[in-house]
Amino acid sequence: MAPFKSSDGRNVGKPLKSYKTRNIGDNLATPTPSSLEATGGAVTTPGNGYKYHFLTANPHTFTIISTPGGVDVEYVLVGGGGGGGTYPSGNSGGGGGAGGFITGSFPNMELGTYPVIIGQGGTALSNPGSSTTFNSIIAYGGGGGSPDYGVPGNPGASGGGGGGNGPQPGGIGNRIQQVINGVPDGTATIPAQLSPQGNPGGTGGPNSNTGKSGGGGGAGGVGGDAGTNSGAGGVGIAAFNGDTGIPTDYGTDGPSPGRWFAGGGAGGGYPVTGTDTGSGGSGGGGTSLTGESLDGINGTGGGGGGNQGASAGNGGHGIVILRYLYPGT
Repeated sequence: MAPFKSSDGRNVGKPLKSYKTRNIGDNLATPTPSSLEATGGAVTTPGNGYKYHFLTANPHTFTIISTPGGVDVEYVLVGGGGGGGTYPSGNSGGGGGAGGFITGSFPNMELGTYPVIIGQGGTALSNPGSSTTFNSIIAYGGGGGSPDYGVPGNPGASGGGGGGNGPQPGGIGNRIQQVINGVPDGTATIPAQLSPQGNPGGTGGPNSNTGKSGGGGGAGGVGGDAGTNSGAGGVGIAAFNGDTGIPTDYGTDGPSPGRWFAGGGAGGGYPVTGTDTGSGGSGGGGTSLTGESLDGINGTGGGGGGNQGASAGNGGHGIVILRYLYPGT
């Protein structure tokens, strides 16, 4: 077998299991046989010609039980969002970065059972989210928000926001977030075949002792920089290019039609008054606004909101969405 080449021409060894990444929203060319039977997660047929599987918890599998040929399956994978940061007094922590978002298709999937792992959201106090996997595809976890004023955000699929008393940079995006010997490490770059998945976090406090932190990065945009207000979470992405067949049980509203995922968490503010704090990114990012949830929304991979005081927001768990053409629906 000839060596697999990445987009920049480098030989990187054997290819992953057969798949090809398409532009978001590309239509599949091969109709699904009407005799197809598959199980896994919650299943819907909204009448737009597709059948959908939504997998949101562990353990999970997707099983193709019956099909006379292969079936083309489109996917959206979202990793777990990073936890928001906090500082116990005087300043605030950055918003958590969203879990990685990756979409594409597997052509001609055969009979069999395919394991699914849903990435969990990082707990508050700056912990990273974990990865979501399906059939050799990995959506990596988001980076935690800065735990302290004067501290940069953590790297991840999307980076966490930087702390106040700055300026402190946000965490780098498109990094593999992991914990080594108890210390977050995001030095490894996501492989070219699986990238890009996210964006960097926003910069914290433009001046010393402002108490404003940066927002976590989202799959569709960078986290907001702190200014008069704390930074907003970066915007997420609409699944399958705004597919309106996805029920409102999944994802969130966004700036355009469809259901949105992988929004960044808002940067925390001090004092927390509701007027100088940030909003979460579309796609499940947690907010830092008074009276609203700090947590990223489970099933979206949204980052947790930053805060000042004893607590910040947890990141939201990830999700796997599969769809395929289904005649008669």
